[in-house]
Amino acid sequence: MKAVVLRKPKVLEYMEVPVPELKREEHVLIGVKACGICGSDLRYWSGENPWALHTLGRHVDNPPNIILGHEYAGVVVRVNSARYEHLLGRRVGAQAYRVCGECEDCRSGRHNLCKRTVHMGHGQGWGEMEFYPGAYAEYCLGWGDLLYPLPEDVSFQDAAMGDIFCVAVHVVGRTKIPKGAAVLCIGGGPAGLSIAQVARTRGAGKVFVTETSPLARRILAQFDLVVIDPAEQPIRDALAAHLDRPEVAAIYDSVGTNETIGEALPLLAASGTYVNLAVHSASLSLNAALLGSERTITTSSNAFYDDVREAYDLIFSRQVQAGPMITHCFPLSEYQQAFDLLLSTPKQAYKVVVGPSPLTACFPPASKEQP
Repeated sequence: MKAVVLRKPKVLEYMEVPVPELKREEHVLIGVKACGICGSDLRYWSGENPWALHTLGRHVDNPPNIILGHEYAGVVVRVNSARYEHLLGRRVGAQAYRVCGECEDCRSGRHNLCKRTVHMGHGQGWGEMEFYPGAYAEYCLGWGDLLYPLPEDVSFQDAAMGDIFCVAVHVVGRTKIPKGAAVLCIGGGPAGLSIAQVARTRGAGKVFVTETSPLARRILAQFDLVVIDPAEQPIRDALAAHLDRPEVAAIYDSVGTNETIGEALPLLAASGTYVNLAVHSASLSLNAALLGSERTITTSSNAFYDDVREAYDLIFSRQVQAGPMITHCFPLSEYQQAFDLLLSTPKQAYKVVVGPSPLTACFPPASKEQP
């Protein structure tokens, strides 16, 4: 099969690789129809390991030959057990990771921090392999008990956003939002927009999003949000223009620099929570007085299984909108153009989806095709 392989940092190759083998009872093979390019994929491309930074708190070198891609949906074309035969030919969204269920983290209800996690789209948990499975490919592994059959009116590309929304569900779950309270998202990329939408479903009132990119602001303008361009107006002034006091109950920072933390923390209300989504290997400095009145600084790592279920429920019920985020779709063979758009400064795409060639095959109806 054809796949886009991260041979080493900053070296991607579109090449022929073996179709993944089904080695466990719950393994299924999915004909990939849509796969989102995640911001973390760009970090893997650069040589970072965001999963390790978020989960282990340290860098771990990535192995060579990773088939990137973990935001995916498609059609089940092969199963490894009669237990999952009912899934054959079904259109599904896929959970991209599986935890061990046995370690202390899993047993204590913190399975999002399981160090034995097996994850599609990077090398975590697989041991040594010739090619690490991911969904920038014609076919990708999945787990039969971790799939979400799609309603007829939900497209493959919308379902592929299940992963980014499950992360958003977990992020918002790290905070307590009093009904009608204001919240602030630092950064209005796909992660920030997903969080903003989930926060609204959790009872947030005014949702503020900061963003300097004209492209991103055009996407954000389609939603019921207050968009702030910090290059044009200080965040504090913008909040003050809409609120009695320039304070919010929660802040979700997908930028995570000294500058954004320094600007955001003074805007956090008493007992509010600041969530840093962008964990980097960098020193941060802050005024400890800003943590008075039981303000909290925390991070968010991965997602619970229940977060994944909630994310798909939100997509299926149209409580969140995935479609407006997707600005470009490319066949796998044109991966370089997709990456160039996302790596350019400023970015020339908001959310990109790749799929099998030809392009019209990105989002077809259900298929019984066999590899």
